[in-house]
Amino acid sequence: MINLDRSVDRLASATAQFSRIGIDFERVAGIDAMNGVPFTAPPLTEMEICCFLSHRRCWKTIADGPDKYGAVFEDDVVFSQDAGGVLADDSWVPPDADIIKLETFLSRVRLGSRHIPVKNGYSARRLLGQHLGSCGYVISKSAAYGLLRNTERFRAAVDVALFSPNQMTAARNTIYQLMPALCAQAAVVGIEGPLSLIQLAPRPHVNKRMADRIHSEATRIFWYLRNRNFLSTEKVDAVLLGPSVYPK
Repeated sequence: MINLDRSVDRLASATAQFSRIGIDFERVAGIDAMNGVPFTAPPLTEMEICCFLSHRRCWKTIADGPDKYGAVFEDDVVFSQDAGGVLADDSWVPPDADIIKLETFLSRVRLGSRHIPVKNGYSARRLLGQHLGSCGYVISKSAAYGLLRNTERFRAAVDVALFSPNQMTAARNTIYQLMPALCAQAAVVGIEGPLSLIQLAPRPHVNKRMADRIHSEATRIFWYLRNRNFLSTEKVDAVLLGPSVYPK
């Protein structure tokens, strides 16, 4: 779980979330933009660069660790009431999965028609369209290693790199969406609490160069062909989310 050293209130609330579902977590110290940014990567903001570096720290831990899969969360996560039963082990993960997106923005996205039963009423479906956000996802050891290798230069924010069809970092991976989702950002579900400091700055609009536009479109076509995408969309709902517990 990514948490900045100065975000002690967020650490307390996130700890309460994990305690409520009975799951232990390892805190990963986030890279704080207030301490300076090691490099620039236009058009990313300083906070987006530091957020990306923080997720790369998690990927490095998973890539170097003994487990086949690891779960990455940001510190404003709110879990469903029965999330612990799913997160307790990785036996449910589809064998071909590189990444499984656990969260939702309660929006419509493109999903495969096949439901792979998970447990506790959840299922996994292929994510065939863009569904941004990086608050909660499972990633395989091999995918973590691949992302580390292919993101030494930052071309987009971390959630775009993970879940956008026009990024080759996403198009190379087999990505699933957990249905219904078992977590969301606190702000998405209207829960008030201490703000996450991992990402706050709005993303500026930047006109892409023609070469970048061509590359993005080619990557998007590769994604669609690889996934045999269809045009239909479906809303990713969340199961009943438990109360967010914040210290008084």
